[in-house]
Amino acid sequence: MQFELRSLRTRGVVSAVVLAGVLTVAPATAQAADAEHIGVGAACALSNVFYGPAKLIVAVVGSITSGFAYAVTAGDIDVARTILDSSVMGDYLVEPAHIRGEKPLEFIGNATPPPADDWSAPPANSGF
Repeated sequence: MQFELRSLRTRGVVSAVVLAGVLTVAPATAQAADAEHIGVGAACALSNVFYGPAKLIVAVVGSITSGFAYAVTAGDIDVARTILDSSVMGDYLVEPAHIRGEKPLEFIGNATPPPADDWSAPPANSGF
């Protein structure tokens, strides 16, 4: 009788733990937005398999070409910098914003130099 009672208690405890575990891990109701997130994530992952290595190859080849251009042009930094910026700048990964069309994907970087800042001049409204 004592063996049966212990067995029943063990079954009850195990059943309660299993039931609590099942209720805790029960999936939430699926929403339409979940399917969109899954699709965008899958598209990002698949496109990065091809896009990432291609961008890295372009960056490495562009860096080497930039060095050759610097040597061939006898040290013309502008030519080398244009090649380097075009090949190295840009996006290295496809993000969800790119897939949704919210942000443009830039394979070739912007080669226009940033505006030069004159740090020695005081700001216009500083009162100096």
